[in-house]
Amino acid sequence: MRSGGERLAPRPPRMPSRRYWNLREGKATEMNAVAIIKSDGAYAAILPRLMGLAEAEDVVRPGDSVLIKPNLHAAQHWTTAGTTNPALVAALIEWARAKGAGRIVVADGSYYGTPRPEEVFVETGMAEAVEKAGAEWAAMPRHGYRIFPKASPHLPPEVGISQFLFACDRLLNVAVMKTHIDCLVTLGMKNLKGCIRPEDKRAFHNDVEINRAIVALNRLITPDLTIVDGTLGMEGIGPHAGRPANFGHIFASRHTPSVDAVAASAMGVGVREARMLQYAAEERMLDSDAIRVVGEDVARIRRRFERPYEVMMRELPGLRLQADGACSACKLNVIRALRENRQAGVPLPDRLVVIGNQPPAEPDALLIGRCPGEHAAGHRHLPGCPPSVARIKEFLIAPGS
Repeated sequence: MRSGGERLAPRPPRMPSRRYWNLREGKATEMNAVAIIKSDGAYAAILPRLMGLAEAEDVVRPGDSVLIKPNLHAAQHWTTAGTTNPALVAALIEWARAKGAGRIVVADGSYYGTPRPEEVFVETGMAEAVEKAGAEWAAMPRHGYRIFPKASPHLPPEVGISQFLFACDRLLNVAVMKTHIDCLVTLGMKNLKGCIRPEDKRAFHNDVEINRAIVALNRLITPDLTIVDGTLGMEGIGPHAGRPANFGHIFASRHTPSVDAVAASAMGVGVREARMLQYAAEERMLDSDAIRVVGEDVARIRRRFERPYEVMMRELPGLRLQADGACSACKLNVIRALRENRQAGVPLPDRLVVIGNQPPAEPDALLIGRCPGEHAAGHRHLPGCPPSVARIKEFLIAPGS
């Protein structure tokens, strides 16, 4: 049994299959089935029905090598809702083996500050579950990356993608249904960020616009199947400091943006509220009219997940914020900047902070973002859509704030 620190033999380069849905002029040309079923965590029992509804029974064929990519961003037990349940991965291994799969590898790369990424597999229980199921596991940072220079203006100058995506025939992407402090939601598309180098992950947060970068990354990496597990989701300050949300449903599709749009809708988040999904739609990678939901009815199971900025607002008593007409991206960045400044000992502004498109209610208000720009005359104004957290923090510290 190979462990996280042992290098695997190289295989001929091969990207995941793109045969199920085709692109014509950058747009999906067939209906993408998204399956939703109830889940109590008995994954082995429910997977056959989930795969059938998602039209994914033939995703794995005899002899295929399979890469299963869970969410193991940190050493958090699955009961926190921060990471993928090892029982789901074990059930997927058994399902793939029953389809005739050959080599099966479970691999991920945790957050960029992790000194020993293989320990995340051990501490979450994933290593034990994978070994008991008779498959391999590996920490991606220990096994090398293929470098793609200048792949997109929305990506870092070069981005490294794990060699496992080229060594394996099939990619099964297994995400957890969570809110996210930067992206509002983290589902299947965001889960693929675990496949890139640690330094690229840092750049996604610091050097490029993360939502656009994730959309661009999803042009390079196309899973054969994406599962979003909402059996136990996370709301509030995700992806690691939120509260478990017993949602009790699991989603699957052969088209990642489609399953993300449906799962987000079930969380009460629309395409235009989540920048990642909005940009995917603008890039013609997501077409809501090309989605066919099967199984449970989204409207019937929908439950509004508490947003990260709503939780953080409660930590800032005394804040005067006018946010009429503001989008979630501005709310997230402004509240996060205020929160980080407060934690650093910087007091809250002594005047009204305005985001959104309504006229300021006070003459000395501070205006942040593109929307209040038309009312900027006579006010301190920081433009941007949205401005970065770092720029907002500096703006709020500057004299006159």
